[in-house]
Amino acid sequence: MSSSPQSPLALLVLFMVCLAVFGSTVAGAYYYAVDLPQQKQAPPPDNGLKPFKKYDICESNCKDKPDYYNCMTECNLIC
Repeated sequence: MSSSPQSPLALLVLFMVCLAVFGSTVAGAYYYAVDLPQQKQAPPPDNGLKPFKKYDICESNCKDKPDYYNCMTECNLIC
């Protein structure tokens, strides 16, 4: 029972597959140990946009107007 010698290309492919599996394992462990806790700890940045602020201003300006819906439509077009 003699074992057949493997070609150098087959050994290279086997080495590359093992290296990829090891690298993925290390990267996953790093992600769960370092990156994920930092992402959970830091809140997302505030970009300063308040999407409903314009609506609140229009609503307060149009509250006492007789034609509320027309006022809101015009206000939304202007803002």
